[in-house]
Amino acid sequence: MRSLRKRTVSGVLLLVGLAASLVVTYGLVELHDEILEASFRHWDQAIQSWVHGLASPMLTQVMLGLSWIGSPYALVPAVALAAGLLWWRRMKDDAVLVIAAALGGVALNEVMKLYFKRLRPDVAWAFVHENSFSFPSGHSVLAMVMYGVIVYKTQDKLRSKRAKAALVVGALLMVMGIGASRVYLGVHYPSDVAAGYFVGAVWLAAVVGSDVWVEG
Repeated sequence: MRSLRKRTVSGVLLLVGLAASLVVTYGLVELHDEILEASFRHWDQAIQSWVHGLASPMLTQVMLGLSWIGSPYALVPAVALAAGLLWWRRMKDDAVLVIAAALGGVALNEVMKLYFKRLRPDVAWAFVHENSFSFPSGHSVLAMVMYGVIVYKTQDKLRSKRAKAALVVGALLMVMGIGASRVYLGVHYPSDVAAGYFVGAVWLAAVVGSDVWVEG
């Protein structure tokens, strides 16, 4: 259990980290608008066409499953269950960290969506249709953040190097799979997913960094 002072410092550091993440996000916005938009459009179309060429009934079911795993329908109860279990086991600080990581990721994603107001891909072959804004991919943001937190909090508890490697590889595959599913299903451009990974990684670094600083 942390002291009240450490908890206060941790909260302040998380707020600073969130602010820093917003600044970095703003920089990404400006870079995209002024320099990379035309290049992204070219690569988005090329990658989308290639991914659609891989389509098959079985792969579609796999991608639908991965997309569901990264959706609020699965994420909200999973975060609540994880936080509740940690709290029940008297790991209250870890429970708060999990909730803070999730809420921060949601906040960053929503700010970027409202700033960009990028429309969803308009492709005739889309398997799923959504009405919210497209940039960045919220699935990718939160997959990066939540699986990153899982690896950070779990790896020290594993003694075997193989188990640690399996944890990291498994988390990485899930993050990549969730992002890929959004492109495959036609609801996101590849650049939406790439931006989601970037934003998620920045926020994850802030979350882990604040926790390491306080624990150190």
